[in-house]
Amino acid sequence: MGIRVANIDFSTYKQAMLDKGVPQAEVDACWADLLILLHATEDTGLAHAMTEGADKALHELVSDTAGLLRISAAVLGAGRVLAHDPRAYGTPAFDLTWERTRAAFARHGVDLPADYRSDVGNFRSAATCLVFPGGIAELQAA
Repeated sequence: MGIRVANIDFSTYKQAMLDKGVPQAEVDACWADLLILLHATEDTGLAHAMTEGADKALHELVSDTAGLLRISAAVLGAGRVLAHDPRAYGTPAFDLTWERTRAAFARHGVDLPADYRSDVGNFRSAATCLVFPGGIAELQAA
């Protein structure tokens, strides 16, 4: 692995959100949440469920395929990518990843609800998707 998440400049993605009319405070909050999860994924190599805010930032990143592949390779290693699963909500895999997400946020002093279905429609509610480090070849074969 080459670089760490902390050394990546995400300013073009943040600017793209601003250009779409997202207020600066919301952009900052979305990226703060996503960075918590990207650091956790980088450190553990495991999938994490998204908060609504993190998911909004992630969508900006995944919309740039070349950038996503470049960042993924730099952080995860060649042939690996931060994959996005938008249909995971309510599955056993999502339940497990939500626990990881709660632990990652708790390390930053943020308490997320144990039952992600009990808190819907808020900035830090569970989004319907998760992010996971995957092998490009395995994803292509799936």
